[in-house]
Amino acid sequence: MTETTEVADVATDAAAGPTEYGPPDFTYLHMDTPARPMHWSMVLEIAGGDAPVGIDEIRDRVRSRVARYDVFGVGVRGGRWRRPDIVVTPADAIDIDHHVVATEVADAAARDRMIAELCATHLRRPDPFWHITLMTVAESGEQLLVLRVHHSLSDGLAGAAFAALLADGTPEQLAEFDRFGAGPRFRVGDVDPDVLADARAAHDEQWKAGRSGRGWPALTRSGRREIATVSVSTRDLRRAAKRHEATVHEFVLGAVGRTLSAHPPTATGPENIRVTLPATLDPTFRHTGNAVSVTLLNLAGDDTDLDRQIARSREQLSLIETRRAALALAATGHPSPPWPVMRAIVGASMSRMAPDIHIGVNPGFSRVRSVLGRRIVSLTPLSPLGGYSFSVTSLVLGDRTTFGIVTDPQALPGYAARFAAAFDELLTAP
Repeated sequence: MTETTEVADVATDAAAGPTEYGPPDFTYLHMDTPARPMHWSMVLEIAGGDAPVGIDEIRDRVRSRVARYDVFGVGVRGGRWRRPDIVVTPADAIDIDHHVVATEVADAAARDRMIAELCATHLRRPDPFWHITLMTVAESGEQLLVLRVHHSLSDGLAGAAFAALLADGTPEQLAEFDRFGAGPRFRVGDVDPDVLADARAAHDEQWKAGRSGRGWPALTRSGRREIATVSVSTRDLRRAAKRHEATVHEFVLGAVGRTLSAHPPTATGPENIRVTLPATLDPTFRHTGNAVSVTLLNLAGDDTDLDRQIARSREQLSLIETRRAALALAATGHPSPPWPVMRAIVGASMSRMAPDIHIGVNPGFSRVRSVLGRRIVSLTPLSPLGGYSFSVTSLVLGDRTTFGIVTDPQALPGYAARFAAAFDELLTAP
């Protein structure tokens, strides 16, 4: 999912069809709890027209596309303390009226509250693990489509396939989604023992480096969410990174660290902030399911110097890439203990890792730019809170780069909007 690509001894398994869950997918079922839904969301803002887009138009479009990929029919029965049954609903049996709904909200504040509620609301099991909400803002006439997909079904990169449910395009244009919807499901292949040992050592070094000076508010069991969004010109973002002699990835990490340091959530911010950073294990960017692992990166929580934040991030990104640190937590499935034991292992691993926040920097892959003849103004990703109370996820796509911020408001009351305002100010400063 990030600009940091882990090139390692991993591969897709031609024997694993697009609907066949494996260890990388099961991880997100293990992480899912009553207070911690593990679906990601994509918010599509569509341009206005002579008349608002109607729910029947959206349902007709989805109905005409839902047979395109078998993965659109995949749902799960069970999956917490009992091993899941993977349920594949035939396309003609999918209840489109349930999966595609409409709602109206009064204003922008109500819009953000409703999106946050959708982030906090579990997808229904064993129905197909996706849902679309058409949202209309009464005050402005703005219209949004909120797509939600359970992370066990797809990572954010392969999630591009779900755009095929909505996007305009010729058959040739829609075929670009086949790489994420029609291919084999990703599996982690055999890894050289020396490579794996070094990856695990690198992971432990990062973990130990972030042990002291902690103090970020932890995720609670409230189950509530708040969201905020930021959108900037991709051209301006690249220019800002260049001014600091940084890649976009390095610059974003530095900018987040600088903003958190200048505007901490509590009176005294932590010295260290432990970050989970997603990294793809698929250098070909061609898979269904989950090819993402996470690495650890430590941001300074008390340094408002942007260049020092960038330099610190650059050094750690180099370690992560050269020593293939993402392999340390890659789900190989060897060995495979009983389901409830594995769930307990995943929970214990997250508790030990104890991340504070999550940062994702994601490239966009689609050239499709409209839905039902309406231009897509922006696409904003929102990640689930998988053991941390704060997440900022970016999508670099075309001429706009968007950032979706998700927080636990019980741990960080009002912080999503406060961070977003300060972050936007930093990114758009002359």
